[in-house]
Amino acid sequence: MKRLVVWLKALLCFALLPYVMIRLSQHWDPFLPQIPDWWALAPGVIVTFFGAYVALRGYLILAALGKEWPFGPTRYLIDKYIYRFVRHPIYWGYVVFLTGVGLWRNSTALVLETLAVGLILLAWVLLVEDPGLKRRFGTRFLEYRRSAPLLCPYWKELYYDVVDYNWILLLTATLCRKLFPFLWNIKAEGLEHVPQEGGFVIVCNHVNYVDGFLMGMFLNRPVRYMATDELFRKPITRVLFTLWGAFPKRRWSRDISALRKMRKWLSEGQPVCIFPEGQRNWDGGPVLVGDEVYRFLYSCQVPIMCVSLLGAHEAFPRWAKLPSFTELTVKFFPMIQPGEYQNASGLRKVIEARIFDFVNQPPIERRILNSHSGINIVTWGCLKCGGVRTMEETETGLKCHKCGASWLVNSRLELIDEQDGRVLLEREYHGLLKKRLAAGTLQGGYATSSPAFAFSIESTDNLIKLGPGTLTIDENVIAFAGGEVEISMNVRDIKFAYLNLANHLVVNDGQGAFQFALTDDSPVRWEDYVTAIRRLSGEVHETGQDTGDNNEAAAANDQTE
Repeated sequence: MKRLVVWLKALLCFALLPYVMIRLSQHWDPFLPQIPDWWALAPGVIVTFFGAYVALRGYLILAALGKEWPFGPTRYLIDKYIYRFVRHPIYWGYVVFLTGVGLWRNSTALVLETLAVGLILLAWVLLVEDPGLKRRFGTRFLEYRRSAPLLCPYWKELYYDVVDYNWILLLTATLCRKLFPFLWNIKAEGLEHVPQEGGFVIVCNHVNYVDGFLMGMFLNRPVRYMATDELFRKPITRVLFTLWGAFPKRRWSRDISALRKMRKWLSEGQPVCIFPEGQRNWDGGPVLVGDEVYRFLYSCQVPIMCVSLLGAHEAFPRWAKLPSFTELTVKFFPMIQPGEYQNASGLRKVIEARIFDFVNQPPIERRILNSHSGINIVTWGCLKCGGVRTMEETETGLKCHKCGASWLVNSRLELIDEQDGRVLLEREYHGLLKKRLAAGTLQGGYATSSPAFAFSIESTDNLIKLGPGTLTIDENVIAFAGGEVEISMNVRDIKFAYLNLANHLVVNDGQGAFQFALTDDSPVRWEDYVTAIRRLSGEVHETGQDTGDNNEAAAANDQTE
């Protein structure tokens, strides 16, 4: 009902009222002096578009920063961007827009009617809106009122407004705030913990394609995001992610420049967000994070705000092609001061208890589009017979074509054994598979093979196609053979291995980096195999993450050494 009232008021102001004013002006214009032609066309059009620009910009700032537009209460006082140009840009732009319409229509009556509307809005601002803002925001609003003009704008602020909050980011944030609620029932918890100013680090679990926007739609300013350099390989995505506030972190090197940028923005009072897992998880469970991430956060000695996304995996699992309609909660926790902890290990415990808070919550019901198609990327083996690549998706769940074991997948993505009724979450099923793999009780042990397409990674933005072939692995060697191409790497020499954004297996042995697109196999299975064999050989530490530079580990390590 509240939204309906807002839209009805918007319809009144931006459609019905202008229509009535134009119709009335047609009756009054014959009795009033006509506007000179030299004022009518070009100046009128310019004034019209300028007024529309200011009003639209004011509205988008409101919408992007989580405000009720424009008739409801605001969560935060807006005292920057276009609101430095003039104190009430929507009202100001609305009046200027109608004035421009009156000019290019040669309508003196419409200009006079607009003047009357402007006086009414001015009275509303002085008698109702400003006193209300003063009651809610106190001295901060008084400071803003002294610094921002009411009628005569600060023209230079138009430039700084666009520089500080570019149009692409503004439109994207507005669309997210308007479209996401139609897909997911989104709510926020702990908004009282979100600081309105000053630099701080946001640490969040990484589950969904749009985690940054889900979190950012509840903040009162733009956020800088540390992101993999894979997102910046192509010109279009490089421009978009840069405009969205992301900055690249090189996966395969110790990227000190990215960490220096992060420190610089924090010192300037800007919030910076990192996803310490370094990748979206596959099974809804946490991804192991390297200790170096927390050593870097501890060394920064800036406030840290933890965020946990509840229901984000059910909303759009990494293995799914389409999102599902469900409930989703963005949970903000009280600020952490690293100086209150003796070392990075203590900081790690409190951060992970918060960002991985979702593991303590029951899975969320998926209401519409709750297909489990693609889940066998995670459930790649049978827990009953140890068969590998034997689990086939059915209309209701999964079935092993080797032993006949079947699992029902419900709308909460729980796997229910149809023989004994046992219920497992995705991450529990996947975890048991990895334990069986480590124990050597799966079909074939550690040896496996699969068709794949190989690439040589010459640099972060230069891939060389090597062609199709067969990828094999055993306890000692991972190898690829296809045509005239042969690649062989000793498992002990592998520096890191992970699944990239394209879900391709990336392996680096220090001498070269290669990317393998598995054509008919689960990439998660291959990542599990490489990780298990590296652990068997003692090359992976339980306190670190197998993906190495996939998180901020190596770069942060340089920064703190």
